[in-house]
Amino acid sequence: MALGFSASTRQYRDITVVDVRGRFTLIEGEAIHELIADLFRDGRKKVLLNLRDVSYLDSSGLAQLVRALCTARKTGAELKAVDLSLRAAEVFKLTNLTAVFADFPDEQSAIQSFAT
Repeated sequence: MALGFSASTRQYRDITVVDVRGRFTLIEGEAIHELIADLFRDGRKKVLLNLRDVSYLDSSGLAQLVRALCTARKTGAELKAVDLSLRAAEVFKLTNLTAVFADFPDEQSAIQSFAT
C-alpha cells in the first residue's frame, strides 16, 4: 500500500527540517512550495528537505522543487535536500537537478553544510 502524502517540520537550531512522505506530484509539490515560502516569510533562512520517504516523484513535483529553490534564492535563503529515496535520487539524476540542488546522503552532513 502506498503511503499517503504528508509533510511535517522540525527545528534543529536555526535549520528547519521538512520531512516529506508519500507521493510527490503537482498538488503535493504546490503544498510543499507554499510551506517553504511561508517558512521564508517567517524569517527561516535555512531549510532542509528530507525526502527519504518519498515513494513517487514525477516531473510536476520536481518542477515545484525547482520553484521552491528559486524562491529560496530570491529571498536569500538556503534550500537543500537530504536522504533522497531511491525514486527521488533517480529523478534528480535523470534531470540533472543534482547540478543545482544541493543534496546530501545523511542529515548530519546536510546540517553541517549550512555552517560553511
